[in-house]
Amino acid sequence: MKYPLLSPIIKNLLYCLLFVVMGGCSFVNSVVKRTAPDFLVWTVDLRSDYQKNSYHFVLKSPINSVSGICFLKKNGGEWRGTLINEMGAKIFDFIVTDTKCELLDVISMMNKPYITKTVAGDLYFLFNADNPEAPFQKRLERFEQDGTKVVNYQKKQIVVKSDSILLINRRYKLQYELKKIVEMESDKVIM
Repeated sequence: MKYPLLSPIIKNLLYCLLFVVMGGCSFVNSVVKRTAPDFLVWTVDLRSDYQKNSYHFVLKSPINSVSGICFLKKNGGEWRGTLINEMGAKIFDFIVTDTKCELLDVISMMNKPYITKTVAGDLYFLFNADNPEAPFQKRLERFEQDGTKVVNYQKKQIVVKSDSILLINRRYKLQYELKKIVEMESDKVIM
């Protein structure tokens, strides 16, 4: 059974309708981005500029996961950090500046160029999400949903809760979770 060809008028009307719908979608998307709330990912509760910051971290990939403690300290205009696994072995050190992230002393199982490049890019995004000079800053989408702050950029997403930060790299299916460790004063510890 043969279908009659669409007349040129109907065909042009369908193209116009498709154009209007697609144009409306991009307009709505741009309106949402302009009216999104302006909040900080790294609040005072999550990070101190003057003291050592301690976090429980979990780094998950589709086939493996690593957990332990992350120590973070601001040194001038850069952030320096160390990841140590639960057995006490150092996974890697990192330095994040306004322009790059560098991994140092990476353990052998992670010391592959494609792994270190991906992790360095993710950490750069995570620690510069609040930096107004970051090259990706104008393309970020920020919104709040049920008390949770969300920042999207391409295939990366940061989810901020009151005491933790989750970075999701959807391209490589990686998750980095940092949960603040509350340090207690020694005179307040009950033994």
